[in-house]
Amino acid sequence: MGEARVVAQQLAAEFLARGSYTFANPMSAGALGHVMPAADSRKGLADFFDESGFEGLAVQSIGYEEGAAEPKVHIYVTKGSVRGFKSLPDDKDGVKIQVNKMGKLMVRPEQASSTTNQGNVFVRKERVACGSSCAPSGENLSGTFGALVRKKGNKNALFVLSNNHVLAACNHVPVGMPILSPSSLDARPGTRAPGEIARHEQICELRSGEPTLVAPCREDVAIARVTNPANVTSWQGDAEDGYDTPQKLVSPAAGMAVKKFGRTTGFSQGIVEALVNTPTAIPYKARYFAATVWVQDVWTVRAEAGTAFALPGDSGSLVVTEDGSAAVGLVFAAGAGGQYGWIIPAVHLGALFGGLTFVQGHGI
Repeated sequence: MGEARVVAQQLAAEFLARGSYTFANPMSAGALGHVMPAADSRKGLADFFDESGFEGLAVQSIGYEEGAAEPKVHIYVTKGSVRGFKSLPDDKDGVKIQVNKMGKLMVRPEQASSTTNQGNVFVRKERVACGSSCAPSGENLSGTFGALVRKKGNKNALFVLSNNHVLAACNHVPVGMPILSPSSLDARPGTRAPGEIARHEQICELRSGEPTLVAPCREDVAIARVTNPANVTSWQGDAEDGYDTPQKLVSPAAGMAVKKFGRTTGFSQGIVEALVNTPTAIPYKARYFAATVWVQDVWTVRAEAGTAFALPGDSGSLVVTEDGSAAVGLVFAAGAGGQYGWIIPAVHLGALFGGLTFVQGHGI
């Protein structure tokens, strides 16, 4: 186990024990040992914490730069001043520590329309392209149509891939409900009218509960069966910056340059930053679901300063390598202000629902 990974787990365990996580209650030593086997290695951290000024931080999560030559540990906080951060230690056992302010991380499907009521709809050869606005019929939300996929053993059927909270409104959209693109919220004069592209079919369940009792989620994913393949294309985005959906899947790595198309921010670029491999709590709120969901083994992507990588409504966007040759992950959350997007690794996606493959060359 690398030094950065160890330090990340030590810090996460100490913050959880002290109740420093914004959306989590303090955890006992026994609970920590259950959800984080390396928690025992935090022995001796108390003095380091007390002397370093970490007390009082409002923590969202801890990650580390897996894949980097000299990986840093990143402490993501929901509030605090830059001046205050500079007073904190910049290393632990020789591992560099960086504090990143990202605001409160929440997943609320209905937030998209408050960000902008003009969600992107990308069209190629009169077909709806990936990266476009989508939503279940009857729901007051907007998300992103991420990609077209096929299921192992069912090669004749096409499916739309996005998040559970987009296609299923957090577990609650009935199987068979029409999925529209664009969403009804994004209909406006001069653009394509909302039309059915698929029917909701299957989810990875979003679970709520303490990680000592309920296993943390590693995926916020759903698929919907395409009703007419002639209505959709595997093309991502517009003609200028667009590209076909890649079939190859690669694991994220710190420092990797990536890009995506999404309902709210459209085309955006960023750098993969850190793996959050310890449980972190994220509040979810939809019409019939309001709970804290613990997630694990997800990654952060950071935009360049002054730009946004992802905002509400971009959930479900497929993140690919800078050259578009491989899929890296699926956006499922965004930090306040949009500088940070949170992604589910694409290699996880390939193993879901009995096995998924990304579709390329459809309708382009």
